[in-house]
Amino acid sequence: MKPCIFLFAAGLLDAILTNVGISLGFIEEGNPMMREIIDEGWSYFYLIKILLPLVLIVLFYLKPFQGIIRTLLISTCVLYLSVLAYHMVWVILYLNTPA
Repeated sequence: MKPCIFLFAAGLLDAILTNVGISLGFIEEGNPMMREIIDEGWSYFYLIKILLPLVLIVLFYLKPFQGIIRTLLISTCVLYLSVLAYHMVWVILYLNTPA
């Protein structure tokens, strides 16, 4: 269950940081599919970032993950951790950029 909660929190933090970074003109969305969704509206972007982990949490309650599914879930958590580390790098760079 903890990986599911981490993915929810990481997805929400990723969405917020992406929104801030794009709004400030400091970053661009690297995922072409998410770029299209952002072009449709930020509400769709947030909806996806919130709903997908919630579906995962519901599925976990219905049948706890085991074997390869658990391995994939942990791998996804590691991937999200690297995405958040990338966000932290540009936040630090942005904060250290002279005005």
